[in-house]
Amino acid sequence: MNRLTSLFIATGAGLALALTASPAMAAPPSSPDHNGAYVEHRELSFPNGTYENRSVTQHHGGDYYTTISRDQWTYQSINGQSSLEVNAQYTELENVLKLSSQTTASKEDGTTCRSNSLYVIANGDTRMVHDPVC
Repeated sequence: MNRLTSLFIATGAGLALALTASPAMAAPPSSPDHNGAYVEHRELSFPNGTYENRSVTQHHGGDYYTTISRDQWTYQSINGQSSLEVNAQYTELENVLKLSSQTTASKEDGTTCRSNSLYVIANGDTRMVHDPVC
């Protein structure tokens, strides 16, 4: 299995976790920054690659949350560099969850694939799934 396939599998696992996570997981961290938004930034380095996450979560009153995030992975091999970037927006409003994302994958051979995904879950039932495969 090539490295980019592994990145797609990891992204799919993260997306599945986001879709099945409890509402408490979507709740913002305990202390906001100066504008009321909860900002997070993580960077990890590995021998052959990097991972970076930036996210902003804002509570809009009641049970309404919005999280906008960007995840970036890079991997360097002897065949070249591959990367994966996922920009996502997660919204929770009472019993409705909506996750939309845009994915850009650059493979070691220089080709690039872009796709958009949309998931809507209302009252625990999946109402809409649009998940094209690159």
